[in-house]
Amino acid sequence: MRTVGNVAFRPAGLVSTAQTWWLTNGKLITPRGIARGAVGIRGGRLAHVGAAPSHGDERIDARGYYVAPGFIDLHVWGEPEALSRELVTHGTTAFLVAVGPAAPREMRERLAALRRQRSDAGARCLGAHLEGPFLNPRRAGALPARWMRRPSVMELRQIVRAGRARLMTIAPELPGALAVIRWCRRRRIVVSLGHSQAEAPGALRAVEAGARAVTHVFNGMPPLHHRRPSVLDVALTDPRLITMAIADGIHLSPLAFRLLVRAKGQERIALVTDSIRWQRGGAVARGGAFFTRAGVLAGSDLTMMRALHNAMAFAGLSLWEAVRMATEVPAHVLGLWHERGSLEVGKRADLVVFDSQFHTSMTIVGGEIVYQRRR
Repeated sequence: MRTVGNVAFRPAGLVSTAQTWWLTNGKLITPRGIARGAVGIRGGRLAHVGAAPSHGDERIDARGYYVAPGFIDLHVWGEPEALSRELVTHGTTAFLVAVGPAAPREMRERLAALRRQRSDAGARCLGAHLEGPFLNPRRAGALPARWMRRPSVMELRQIVRAGRARLMTIAPELPGALAVIRWCRRRRIVVSLGHSQAEAPGALRAVEAGARAVTHVFNGMPPLHHRRPSVLDVALTDPRLITMAIADGIHLSPLAFRLLVRAKGQERIALVTDSIRWQRGGAVARGGAFFTRAGVLAGSDLTMMRALHNAMAFAGLSLWEAVRMATEVPAHVLGLWHERGSLEVGKRADLVVFDSQFHTSMTIVGGEIVYQRRR
């Protein structure tokens, strides 16, 4: 029997998909809690979750390790081919690649180029997160304000035709925003509110139109004010909205993250990285995040594994609660709960195996070992 943690990087496909193989004696993080057991994998799917079998085909002993669903990052910057290889080293098995505001033709070309890239060496690229162009330049942050413009269904139709857009951030106060939100809802493109100056009534109208998430909550929006309710107040109080949170201690202080957990509960928070560590451009690293040369916060240096650890430390969450934020909640955001996000029979065998120090020991995508750490 092989043991987790003592083999270097392994390319996909070394485990046969024609027979059931097993991870045994692991601490399984399931929808019902954490319990010692085994997972059986066959044909890229979970064939068994529970008590260890008395016999079986190939078996890997995961004693002393946690076995969790693979993390899903809804907001990360870079090229899909490179991200596919890198993200699995930190437990991420699926992701959306972020695309920022640009000229219309440039955005279409960018999406077309992303669609041509392969992401089958590791983590799977599920499509694009369009962080623009329909954003409020007053809340541009490090994104290029010159390319932010009024929402247009006609333009969005052309952009979406060029590539696979799964999620779109939009400022709901802009003229034409509600029409775009309704168009996205009909086409199952998730709408997230962000880079917005919206007051609460405008944000609520967007929720009624179909918005279902909030991008990097607390960032790119007015701060909390007890007499001037804004999109942030709606994000914190409306149960229809899932908030995406960058738990790096910089985009969100530990106290702000704790407030978010108190307001929303772990079932309405999706951990994201908004990491530009693989596409930093001219940004400068400082204290765990990246800043423009003018000092504007530009993105994080997070991994999903570190976000998981921070969520526990900042808000006193259990491991089980924090894992939900990195797996189950993002799967619900994308409407992929039937396929991903939990250890349940029939779902994709996308798994991460890690130790008590939050070191990734093994990552499995579609039933194949794509990464294994040298001890």
